[in-house]
Amino acid sequence: MLLQIDTKQIEPDVTVLTFSGKITLGRESQRIEMLVKELLQQNRKKLVFDLAGVTYIDSTGLGIITFCSATAQAGGGALRVAGASGIAEKLFQMTRLDKIIPLYPSVDQACQDFTLPA
Repeated sequence: MLLQIDTKQIEPDVTVLTFSGKITLGRESQRIEMLVKELLQQNRKKLVFDLAGVTYIDSTGLGIITFCSATAQAGGGALRVAGASGIAEKLFQMTRLDKIIPLYPSVDQACQDFTLPA
């Protein structure tokens, strides 16, 4: 299955991008970077990537998520990853990206983290 991306707003100011399918090298995955840039330009700076529906991710997919996290930080925002399991969760742990990009079991928990004082 090709990558599907759904975007929804959780009030007051968190944007959730829900991914289904594979995050791998290809045109579909490049859309993720463009979408993040557009959201930041719209001043939507609190982003959650919901990976619960991701069936496969490769090193390119991890690189895209890392790039998006850095882009969000550079734009004054933040990125959280929710619902990573199976291969996605293992890759985050093996590459130690889970120490750089916060992982949460659910979208709700990722959103709650934004409301906690820094």
